[in-house]
Amino acid sequence: MAGIVRQEYSDQQSAFLSMQPVDGNGSFRQYLSGRKPQDYYEAIGEADLLVTEEGEHNGAIVLCGGKYYEVVQRQEWLNGVINHFEYLLFIMKEQDALELVG
Repeated sequence: MAGIVRQEYSDQQSAFLSMQPVDGNGSFRQYLSGRKPQDYYEAIGEADLLVTEEGEHNGAIVLCGGKYYEVVQRQEWLNGVINHFEYLLFIMKEQDALELVG
């Protein structure tokens, strides 16, 4: 058999995230080089979400406002005051997301 074995997704969980269109000059500038920023969103929150690791495991899938996003990058802000994570989310087609989560 050929292909990559993908792990299953865990149970659905709720998380509070602040989401906005990505700023091409912001925290994920290096990752976005050569990509279309309009295909991405940034999210900030305290939830520790899984990030896509090619060939290793799937990133968390976020459902917000009826649209699906996959977590592709993460930055940790652990300053001891308000620890949080900043995420880069890739906009997914609904069919692709539903195929992944079953």
